[in-house]
Amino acid sequence: MCIYFAFSDENGEYKKDMHEKFIKSSPYYVRATFLMLASDWKKLNVRFREIKQRFELPLEEEIKWSYLWQLKKCQRDGRNIQENKPFYFLKDRDYNNVIDFVDSSLELLSDLSYVKIIITVTSNRHRPRINENDIYKMHIQDNMQRIEMELQGQKDNLCVLFIDSISEKKNKFLRDVYFDMCQKGDFIQNYSHIKDSLNLEYSHHSVGIQLGDYVAGSFGGFLKGYEESKKIFNNKIKPYLRTGSNKEILGFGIMEVPKNDEVRTHIEEKLYA
Repeated sequence: MCIYFAFSDENGEYKKDMHEKFIKSSPYYVRATFLMLASDWKKLNVRFREIKQRFELPLEEEIKWSYLWQLKKCQRDGRNIQENKPFYFLKDRDYNNVIDFVDSSLELLSDLSYVKIIITVTSNRHRPRINENDIYKMHIQDNMQRIEMELQGQKDNLCVLFIDSISEKKNKFLRDVYFDMCQKGDFIQNYSHIKDSLNLEYSHHSVGIQLGDYVAGSFGGFLKGYEESKKIFNNKIKPYLRTGSNKEILGFGIMEVPKNDEVRTHIEEKLYA
């Protein structure tokens, strides 16, 4: 029997009714989950803190993926960071130094004895026009299904899933959806390898959630064609994507939500460019 931890975070936004400005600013909504052995967690936590100390970053501050691009824009435009900005503590940091920290943090995945990454993505450009809660449910469900499929080889395997706390209303919705699927199942029939209660963590308290943020963010940037994101995704994320028996990534490690052949082809072209 093995106990696993799965850490999941999101990147981008989704709305049922979108205008062109919204789509340009947030063309994708992504949820990423990375699965690891619980026995490796302490090692991961210690080494992540060591990297922060090596880069002389404050241990109590979270470096979010979104801070990278806000910091880069400020430095590109020659603007000072205002004190009310959450990334003000990075005001004296060069953007390249911070992205090196993220790259080094993701290198920790190679130290884990087991790691699998699962990513779900909605293309806002294709305007699925599905209610927000239904989209969130579909993302959670697809991630749960792949975790269950990944662990079902051994009867007593068990996974504990952690996600970033978002808002009281959304947290309750996701917890209820998760519990309902664990109890009633779906086409998978049941989720016997996933603990039946969703765990919500503050991202600034959780090394796992912070790494999940980098996975989701780098994939979002990869889809947008950002060179730094493409490099990070191809070198640090892509090797750990869950695959099928014939090494297929799409449908196993990356799923479009909802299913859409055009979106899948778009992702496939970028993956194998």
